Formats: sequence, C-alpha cells, structure tokens
Amino acid sequence: MMIIITLTIMIVILTYFVKINSVVHGQGVITTKDNAQLISLSKGGTIQDIYVTEGDTVKKGELLAKIVNLDLQKEYQRYKTQKGYLDKDVNEISFILDKRNEDGLISLDGVSSLSNKEVKANIELVHSQIRTKELKKNSLDSEIDGLQEKLNSKENELALLAEEINILSPLVKKGISPYTNFLNKKQAYIKVKSEINDIESSITLKKMISSWLLMTLRHLIMN
Repeated sequence: MMIIITLTIMIVILTYFVKINSVVHGQGVITTKDNAQLISLSKGGTIQDIYVTEGDTVKKGELLAKIVNLDLQKEYQRYKTQKGYLDKDVNEISFILDKRNEDGLISLDGVSSLSNKEVKANIELVHSQIRTKELKKNSLDSEIDGLQEKLNSKENELALLAEEINILSPLVKKGISPYTNFLNKKQAYIKVKSEINDIESSITLKKMISSWLLMTLRHLIMN
C-alpha cells in the first residue's frame, strides 16, 4: 500500500516539472472578444423594449432594442411639419410655373394664390423690376425711333445744303452770286453735320442701354 502511495506521489511530482507536448483534439465554437460590439447612442433616451438577451448571436440589421426619446420625437414632428409646408409650396410654385405666359412670366393672378408670403413677395418684387425695366426700355426705344427720324431729316437737309454749295461755288467764282450767301450755306452745312454727329452718338448710347435692359429682362425672366 505504501508503495502505491509513494508511486502516485512521484508521478504527481514528475508531471509538475515535466512539460506536456500532447495535443487534445475536439470540436466546438470559440467566441473571442473581437465578436463583442459596444453599442452607443448619439442621443440618450429611455429603453422601452429589449429584443435580445446577453450572449445572443445577432446579425447585421437585427433589431436589438427600442429606445424612446421625446425630444427626438418632437424634432421629428417639427421636421415633418416643415416638410409638409415645403411640399405645399413646391406644388403651388410648380402649378403657377406651368401657367407662365409665352414670355416666360408668371401671372400675378397665380402669384396671389401662393400661401408662402416670402415667395409671393419675391415674385412680386421681380415682377415690379421687370415692369420698370420694360417701361424704361420702351421709352428708350421710342426715343431712338424719334432720333432716327430726326437723323434722316438732318441727312436730307445736309444733302440739300451740299447740293446748293456745289451750285453756288462756280457762281461765286464768276461773281454771279454773292459770297455771303455761299458762306451762309457752308456754315449751315457745318452746323447740320455737327448735329448729325450728336444724334448718331445719342442713338448709339441709347441702343447700348436698351440692349443692357433687354439682357437684364431676360435674366430676370429666366431666373
């Protein structure tokens, strides 16, 4: 009996000091710490329901818990209400855009039906700007037409003076016509020529302004 006990003690002592190189084979699933995922929320709240228990294996997209946040709910309702207003504005604006006239302008009758006061005021302001520039352009065009008629008249007058000067020139040299008459025609010719230059400059300037107004009008209408 003593021999058996002694052998047992020796085996235990030997196994303590001897390194075991044996490999045990088996089957199973190893769960590492890497599979653990820390869950955090950007905003706090009250947990209402939990759909998993500790240690459960979950898949991507699986609902884990339901959290109630009254502040978030209020914010969501506020954005939802704002979206409703914006949708209404978009629908109203789209409707009146479809009713634009052949010049691309929105009718003021359609604008009056808009519920968004800011949009309504902006459109009415653009209408006012367009109307002002249209009146200015129409006025300039009328002035240009008047100046063009005056220019034509002055050019005819200049042509007649030039013809008279050509007729008087040999008569003055022969002493048939007085020189003062010839001189008056020359002075009148120079004066009319100067007036024509002024009219042409004025027409050029007014046409430039009219072109700028037309470009501005197109920009206002397109935008």
